[in-house]
Amino acid sequence: MRKTGLLRLLFLTFALSGCAAPQWTVHKDPRGFSVELPHGWGVASDAKSGRVVIDGPQQRVIVWPVFVPGAVSVRSAPAVLERLAAASLGGSSWGPARPAGASAVRAEGRWQGRAAVAAFAWVPSPQGAAGYFYATAAPQAAYRGNEETFARILASFRITGAPVGDAGGAAAAPAVHYVRWTDPREGAFSFEVPEGWQISGGLHRLAPVDVRSVWQAVSPDGIRIFGGDAELPLFTEPDQMLAMGGFREGSWYSPGYGINRLVQRYLPGVVFAREYVRTRVSRRCPELEITGERDRPDTAAALNSINQQPGAGGITVRLSVGEVTFTCRESGRLMRGYYFAGTQRTQVPGMPGGPWNVEHLFGVIAPEAKIELARAVAEHILKSSQMNPQWMAMQQNITAETSRIVSRTNTAISSIITSTYENRQTVMDDLSRRRSNATLGVEDVVDSTTGRSLKVESGSDYYWIDHRGTIVGTNTDTRPDLDFRTLTRLP
Repeated sequence: MRKTGLLRLLFLTFALSGCAAPQWTVHKDPRGFSVELPHGWGVASDAKSGRVVIDGPQQRVIVWPVFVPGAVSVRSAPAVLERLAAASLGGSSWGPARPAGASAVRAEGRWQGRAAVAAFAWVPSPQGAAGYFYATAAPQAAYRGNEETFARILASFRITGAPVGDAGGAAAAPAVHYVRWTDPREGAFSFEVPEGWQISGGLHRLAPVDVRSVWQAVSPDGIRIFGGDAELPLFTEPDQMLAMGGFREGSWYSPGYGINRLVQRYLPGVVFAREYVRTRVSRRCPELEITGERDRPDTAAALNSINQQPGAGGITVRLSVGEVTFTCRESGRLMRGYYFAGTQRTQVPGMPGGPWNVEHLFGVIAPEAKIELARAVAEHILKSSQMNPQWMAMQQNITAETSRIVSRTNTAISSIITSTYENRQTVMDDLSRRRSNATLGVEDVVDSTTGRSLKVESGSDYYWIDHRGTIVGTNTDTRPDLDFRTLTRLP
C-alpha cells in the first residue's frame, strides 16, 4: 500500500479553484472552440484534423478531439495514444502508457529535449469512442512549474461551434442577420434564413392533391440544412386485396387523383430516418457512419396531440418520430449530421393496411467545427416558418387554425433538435474533467458515508479513508485497517 500525495493534491486543488491569475485571456476561435491562455501565448488549429496547438515561450499544449471507430478499452487505448502522439509530436519518445482512471491512459516522454506528458480520455458508444488526445511539453527543469498552467488551459478548452453573436461585446463575432425567404413557386410558405446563404427549392406539386414543401439552405462555409424530399413517394401497406390485384410489395399502385403509391410495409420514424441516411444521404456525403439513433415516442405524442382532428369518422392518423446522428466526409473533411423523420400512418376501422407517408423530414450536415452554428440556424428556420393562409384556403380550404398547427409542429420539432445537441455538453464536461485529472495524475472518488467528492493520486486499484481523513491506496481489496472504509471511484 502507499499513501497519496495529499498535500500536493490540496495545493493543486486550491490553486486551480482560486481567483483567476492576472494576464490570462479567453481566446474565442472562429473555427468553433474557446480556451483560456496566458498573455503572449498563441493558438493554431488544423481545420482538416481538428487538432489545436497552443504555444508558449518554450511550452506546447495540444488538444485534439477525435473519434475512434470500434471498441476502446484500457488494454487497447495505449496503442491509440501512441499513434496520436506520433502524429502530433514528431520525433518524440514515450514510456509505457498507464491507466489514469477507468477511461483514460497517460504516458510520459521526451520531445525536442523537453519533458512531455500525453494522455487520451474517451467516452464509449456503440459505434466507437469519442474522446480527446492532449499533450503538454516544457523544459525538463520547468515542467513541474508549468503543471498548473497546463491544467488550467486544458480544463478551459470548450467546443463552442462558430459564434453567432456575444452579448458580452468583447471579442464577439458579428451577429447573424436573418432575412425572410418565400417559396418562389406558389408563395405557399416562408421562413427566415441568414443573409448571404444560398436558398433553393419551393413547393413541388406532383399531383393536384400531392404537394411537397422542399428546400435547401447552404452557407458559404459548407453548412447545409434540408427540409423535405420531392423524390420520396407516397406509400401504401401491402395487404391481401392489393395482392389479389397483382400489387405486391415493391410495385406501384394508383388510387386515382393522379397519385401513385409505392406498396411497402410501414416504417416507423426512427427506422425510416436510419435507412434514408444510409441510402440517400451517403450518396452526397460518403464514408458515412451512424453515431446514434433514437425513437421519440414523447415527440410523436406531442405532435399527434397537435394534429388531432375531431369528427374524422373513426379514421386514425398516427405519427411515429425518430432521429439519427452520423458522421461522413466531403472532400476529406469530417462532417457531422442529424436527421429527423416523422412517418404518418392512416388507418380506417375494419380495413387492413392503409396509406402512409413521410410527413416530416429535416436534416443538417455541417463541418465539425460549425455544428453548433448549424443547430442554431436550423432552430431559427423552424421557429420562423409560416404557411400562407390564402394559399392554404385555395389549396385545401383549410382555416388559419391549421396554419397555427404547422407553426406549433415546427416549434415542437425544433425543441427536440435543441435537446439532442444539448446532450453533447454533458459529455464534453465529463471529458474535460478526465483531461484535467489525467494531466495531474489524479482521479475522482466519493466517500459514500459523507457524500464528499475527493481527488486522489492515480495508480492504485482501491482507495480507503479513515475517520481522521487519511487516504490510502492499495492494489488489493484488503482493508488496510479496521478504521478504514472504502472510497468509490468515479468513471
